[in-house]
Amino acid sequence: MKVTDELVEISLQVNQYRLEHLEQYQFFLASKRNLLTGQITSVTEKKLVIQYQKNKYIESLSQMIKETNLFERLQIAQKINRLTDFINSPIQPWLHLDNLFFFGEEVVFAHRGFIQEIVPYTLDERGFLQQYRLLVLSIIYPERNIESLTGTNDKIKDTLFKLLHCAKSVEEIYQIIGKQLTKQKKIRAHKLHLVNKRNYWLIKWALCLFSLFTMGLSLVMENYVFHRFPQQERISRAKTQYIASNYASVLEILEKDLPENLSYDVQYVAAVSAIQLDNLTASQKKMVLKKLTQEPSENLLLYWIYIGKENFKKSLDIAQKLGDHQYILHTYTKLYVTLKANNKISDKKNQKLIKKYADKIDHYTKKLGEKKSENNTK
Repeated sequence: MKVTDELVEISLQVNQYRLEHLEQYQFFLASKRNLLTGQITSVTEKKLVIQYQKNKYIESLSQMIKETNLFERLQIAQKINRLTDFINSPIQPWLHLDNLFFFGEEVVFAHRGFIQEIVPYTLDERGFLQQYRLLVLSIIYPERNIESLTGTNDKIKDTLFKLLHCAKSVEEIYQIIGKQLTKQKKIRAHKLHLVNKRNYWLIKWALCLFSLFTMGLSLVMENYVFHRFPQQERISRAKTQYIASNYASVLEILEKDLPENLSYDVQYVAAVSAIQLDNLTASQKKMVLKKLTQEPSENLLLYWIYIGKENFKKSLDIAQKLGDHQYILHTYTKLYVTLKANNKISDKKNQKLIKKYADKIDHYTKKLGEKKSENNTK
């Protein structure tokens, strides 16, 4: 692994990747939240080289923790909880200090694997927990040889270390860190009180800020318990169904989630599921999926998600923004067929809409025919 101000370079050996799945993998190298943009710079049957773009403002986590105290390291350990979004995901981040970076307060990582085709391979929850625990312990205790201590409880004397070592889930680790942060904050507040005993107003404002922090933490925990955790559980189930090719179940599980609020990889899972369930021919599906891989676009993903939700007016808006006549025609066809099947077909308003959709279908069919003729002429 090579890290500079401009890039992170990863080299994989022949037994760590499969050439036939690199095209799919490149989709997940695109720029997304919490992911550095990646690019395959060299590929042979013996070696694969991937470079991830960064800048001098993106700090290496392994360097950051050398200059931090326990409280700051606990804060960092709490922030990497965002990595749990990738449990049961088609992509698997390499859970190692050298692969994690911070851009401001946001955690980002460079190298990620792809299902069972590119290392690191997708982990089940148990495997993810083991690696996540090692990463958390490495952050909180950078001076220790963590791997030599994680196999037994006999050498462990530190209470926090033992709690984290014995945690049965990622959520339990998150709770332990949160409680320890609260304790450390109280300890810091108490020390501040002793040091600044004569400065009453300063202490008073510090306690007020601490109270606000506690209230804010409660609100964050409430949001996590009643919104974020259920959403993560739904996303995890949807990804599991996607891997099993149960595309209808994917759309059913994500039905109540606003597509725009989903992460990019979840949008991809939902969009591909909608395409697989659409009444396209096998060759049409192959062409559409190829375009998703070669020309990653959030609007294109949202278009297919709304097609899957049968929200054709929303998908029509997106298709018109994209300016793609093929997608506009596809949506008008959906609207026409749906309205035709309506029991209130005799309604004057419906008759008017049917004529409008039929005219639009005719219009865009001609446009596509003209475009095809022009291409053939050229």
